[in-house]
Amino acid sequence: MNFHTPVLLQESIDNLSIKPNNVYIDATLGHGGHTIEILKLGGFVYGFDQDPLNLKIASGRIKELNLNSKFVPVHQNFNSLKSFVDKNIKNKVDGLIADLGLSQNQQTATNRGFSFNDPLSIDMRLDPKSQTLTAEEIINTYSFDDLYQIFTKFGQELYSKPLILHIIRQRQKSPIKTGQRLADIIRQYYQDHHIKTKIDPATKIFLSLRIAVNQENSNLQKLLEQSLDIVKPRGHVSIITFHSGEDRIVKQFLVQNSVKILVQKPIKPSQQEIKNNPLSRSSLLRSYKIV
Repeated sequence: MNFHTPVLLQESIDNLSIKPNNVYIDATLGHGGHTIEILKLGGFVYGFDQDPLNLKIASGRIKELNLNSKFVPVHQNFNSLKSFVDKNIKNKVDGLIADLGLSQNQQTATNRGFSFNDPLSIDMRLDPKSQTLTAEEIINTYSFDDLYQIFTKFGQELYSKPLILHIIRQRQKSPIKTGQRLADIIRQYYQDHHIKTKIDPATKIFLSLRIAVNQENSNLQKLLEQSLDIVKPRGHVSIITFHSGEDRIVKQFLVQNSVKILVQKPIKPSQQEIKNNPLSRSSLLRSYKIV
């Protein structure tokens, strides 16, 4: 299969300062791209992922590369890392990495609801077995005010008010049950009002729904706060974000806490990386050291 290409791979690994037999947490395992590089350098990795399919893919890939002797897969959201570390590792770890983007297979999969082109679903749950709230429920049942809060807070959608009225009118005709239909509804509004945009008009609405369904912002805040407790002094942390809301949370955390910032300005992907992997274009890396 085509594995997801990890973004800012060399930069994020370099900033972790990997040492053989040191223990690391990959809080967002995905297809294992960052973890594989840590394992190749001799590190021991606990790989966390809330998506059971990604966990299976990464574990199989790591086993095929004969790197699994120092790898432990963990089916768990990273919002409760500290309880896992206290119970299972029982010592602070040497480093932590989190890549907050969706894997390519999640973005394009049918019947997951993340894709603008999904003809079957608008679910957006990372783990349907442990989560109940879906994007379908939000878009079809939430009030104008609740949708406005989600679209403006998480997506910074400039046309939230008229878009919500348009969406409500459409859902009154028939429930919105697919990513494809929701994307078409949003695009139609932009087209009818001659609004031009460099990105797909549906981007910000889909992003805000995904954040709301998976509580991404609050979970990121918990991850950052827990890093202070689970990473050893002088241990390194690398965080890769993909939109301004995430980066703002990380930046505020760095300002408000006593950590050593390893890169004063976030590291962006090179033009060559963006050319090779267009999904990397909005990624930003911030790294810090626990003091």
